[in-house]
This record gives sequence, structure tokens and C-alpha cells, in this order.
Amino acid sequence: MEYIRKSIYSLPEIRRTLLPLWSAWALTAVGVACGVVYVMVPDLSTGGASALVGGVLVGACSLLLTLCYYLFGDSRRPYSREVHAVLEPTYAYYSSSLQQAVTDALQSHDEKALEHIKRQATPELALVRYSDKEERVYYSQLTRVDGTRYIPLTDIIINKIK
Repeated sequence: MEYIRKSIYSLPEIRRTLLPLWSAWALTAVGVACGVVYVMVPDLSTGGASALVGGVLVGACSLLLTLCYYLFGDSRRPYSREVHAVLEPTYAYYSSSLQQAVTDALQSHDEKALEHIKRQATPELALVRYSDKEERVYYSQLTRVDGTRYIPLTDIIINKIK
């Protein structure tokens, strides 16, 4: 599966983008605000000071988790310049006996034929697709599943729905 993840970024119409974590940044802002109030107001009751310190701790934990997600997690997604949308991956699994049918449907850009091919729960073949929420564009690659490895069987096939 690394093949499509690396190759999709080499396409000229794709760029990398970070997924925004608005709620985490909002909690960090709350922590900063609590810290400012704690420092600026000298005459706080014990309960008020404890609540502000708690807010600072929540903000610090949120900031730490957000930075760890951006540094070590799966925070990047491909962004299509053509449709101006983030592309999300989906996976469909097929029997290895259906390889030719899936490949033919992909290469002919026939989405209806691809929908009618029977899927299965245990992966022998995996169809990895990146598309936007409205499904206006697909970047697809058929792979063979070998344990935990995904071995590419096709190049990246681009299908643009008009």
C-alpha cells in the first residue's frame, strides 16, 4: 500500500495537506486563556485557582497530543487541486479469481460494473481508492494482499466523474 501513498503525491494535481484538529486547538486556546487569567488576577480563591490550573493542564495535554499526532500520526492526506478537496482512502476486498474483472472495470472507468463485482471480507485482492466526499474523482490501485503487505498489480488509475 505504500506504493499508492507515495506515488499519489508525485502527481501534479495533488499536494499534501494536514488534517485540521479544530477541537484540539480550541482546547489549547482555553488552556492559554486560563493561564493568562491565572497570572493576571492575583486575588483568586482556592477553587478558582484550582479550576484555572485544571484548564491550563487540559490545554497543555491537548497541545501535547496534537503535536504528537502531527509528528508521529497519520495526519497528512492528499489534496486535489482540481476538485479542491481532501482525498480519503477506502478499501474494497475481492477474491483473487476476480482480478481480471476488477482490472477491466478500473481501466474502462466503469463504476457501475465495479459496484456489481462481489466483494468479500477476507482480503486476497485489495482495491485502494482515494476520493473526495462527493466522489468526483478517484485515484485507484489494485493490490494483492500478502500477509500485511500490499503488492501493486496496477498503476494508479485516475477516474474523473463529470
